[in-house]
Amino acid sequence: MSGGARAAQPATAAKAPASKTVRLYVFDCGLLNVTTEGVQRYHLTSAEVGEPRMSVPCFLVAHPRGTLMWDLGVIPDRDVDAQPQGARASLNAAIDAVVTRTLRSQLAQIGYRPADITYFAFSHAHIDHSANANEFAASTWLARPAERAFMWADNNTRVNPSFYTGLKNSKSVVTIDKDEYDVFGDGRVVIKSAPGHTPGHQALVVNLAATGRVMLSGDLYHYPQERTLHRAPPDNEADVRQSAASRAMIEEYLQKTKTKLWIEHDFAANAKLKKSPAYYE
Repeated sequence: MSGGARAAQPATAAKAPASKTVRLYVFDCGLLNVTTEGVQRYHLTSAEVGEPRMSVPCFLVAHPRGTLMWDLGVIPDRDVDAQPQGARASLNAAIDAVVTRTLRSQLAQIGYRPADITYFAFSHAHIDHSANANEFAASTWLARPAERAFMWADNNTRVNPSFYTGLKNSKSVVTIDKDEYDVFGDGRVVIKSAPGHTPGHQALVVNLAATGRVMLSGDLYHYPQERTLHRAPPDNEADVRQSAASRAMIEEYLQKTKTKLWIEHDFAANAKLKKSPAYYE
């Protein structure tokens, strides 16, 4: 996506009926511009990466038994609304974000409001995955205790608690305390533990009738070259050894279950994915 003027916001569609199949919608929640120094944090060179930018997707799973939002963007919708030319934010000295479309408007285009969503979860609570959490405070949050503790830890510069103030005292929380959590009870949408990047980092596996099994990676990897060139996890992970162990575990799982890995921040791969209102099923 470009950093130019924001596209016209689509009109709200009629309220979406319950899905008869499992569908996966991909939303454009912005991009991250990464400096050369930022790329090097991932034990890669600019030449190895080629494309330094990172995509920031959000996802909706529509299931016959309900809906699940997965990962919630980098800049809150309220700030995007206030910037007609698109919102920008600096995450740190090496990364800045650009967002030109609100998550709310993309949901509306397919007939959903945040209040309509049954469940939400994020792979982890870093700034570029949690910006719109307050929008879903009325939905049931699927959360791991380790990540909840991380979110409100003192002096944690990797998060922005203002993004999720509405969640702190939420009574609509399902605590995930095991490796795999079956969201709808039929094995087709499963949250899988993959700690290390943050204490409660996790990935999402969606089994689609036509597309097959896909895993949304969270930040298990940021660039695909980390995976293909077998680079060690970044030094600023919450637990580098745990991240390495999670990568090895997930790679074994992917091979065993014939699941495709979608690296969420892979800019080139994300550009090829069909975006909502189109969907995968």
